[in-house]
Amino acid sequence: MAMNEQSRPRMTPTRRVGALVLATALVSAAIGGAAGFFVKSPAQVAADAAPPSTSELTVQIEEGSISDPLLIPGVVALGNTADLTPAGSGVVTGLPVAVGTQFNAGTVIAEVNDRPVIYLQGEIPLLRDLRPGDKGEDVRRLQEALQPWLSGKPDGKWGAGTTRALQALYKATGYAAPAESAALQSELVFGAAGTATVLSVKSPLGGAVESPLIRATTSNPTVAAEVTDATAQALQSGQRVSVTGSAIGGSQEGTIVAVGGLQTGDDGISRATVVVQPDTALPPAAIDGKVEITVLTGAETEVGLIVPLSAIRSNTTGGTYVLLKEGKNTHRVSVTVDDTGSGQARVTAPDGELTAGDLVVLGAQ
Repeated sequence: MAMNEQSRPRMTPTRRVGALVLATALVSAAIGGAAGFFVKSPAQVAADAAPPSTSELTVQIEEGSISDPLLIPGVVALGNTADLTPAGSGVVTGLPVAVGTQFNAGTVIAEVNDRPVIYLQGEIPLLRDLRPGDKGEDVRRLQEALQPWLSGKPDGKWGAGTTRALQALYKATGYAAPAESAALQSELVFGAAGTATVLSVKSPLGGAVESPLIRATTSNPTVAAEVTDATAQALQSGQRVSVTGSAIGGSQEGTIVAVGGLQTGDDGISRATVVVQPDTALPPAAIDGKVEITVLTGAETEVGLIVPLSAIRSNTTGGTYVLLKEGKNTHRVSVTVDDTGSGQARVTAPDGELTAGDLVVLGAQ
């Protein structure tokens, strides 16, 4: 049966006060616990703020020499080029060679008016059409170009041997020799080397002959750079270098083959051109690519113990030392710095104190 309002026990004032005191105590305890969780002691704060423990950085001592390389920006250049255009006019009726094709002396590089244009090796082109019985220096130069087919020695006189050589050349190419076995400016073109590579073809098949009909390179690509006159004084032909760059697919060795062509620019600075011939032929695709030339300058340097400059320390008396790491321990070893360069130092130490392979301390991380 439900208890009516009058039958419920009533809380006395004393009981009300006791309940209030208990609730207050519980809240205070909770607040105190939370405060204890968030508040840190001064010692704990200092510990948290302290830097992490350090570990020593070490490096091995090496045996070698100090050298300061000279770094020169350069570019892959064409090398020697030859513009090959036959004398006279006509229509291009054949193009047996294309860009990138390598060809040798005695090769037909084009057809003009259905007649061959034959490449021969020679510094000077024909200055006139030549025929049997002619004499002169130009005949001698033609005989030199015909040496692979000539039985005798060049003498500057066109005789039967020269006629046979010219006919043999044309027979090898599959064409008949010109009337009277003449050497014609319209059919013979000359370049400085026995082998050349096509760089460009200007006249299209069926088009009129334009100059240069074919541009070719007669040498492998080189590396060229411009340097100040002062730098040029430290360089010489025959000096070995290394060439590095993505254009040549990495790094390779080479030789300086020319230092010269000194010219003064608009800025008043005199500059020379340095030409480097790499040991391995560079691909035509590398032409115009940027590279870096590294030249080791100066006389032969002494070999000794090499450490980074950052491993050299100074004491209060002006002496120098390194920290030698042995197991978990380190100790000072006095050293004399004999040479520096490229961020390294060549040092000597008392006999037996340091050897190649020992670990010295650089710093801490």
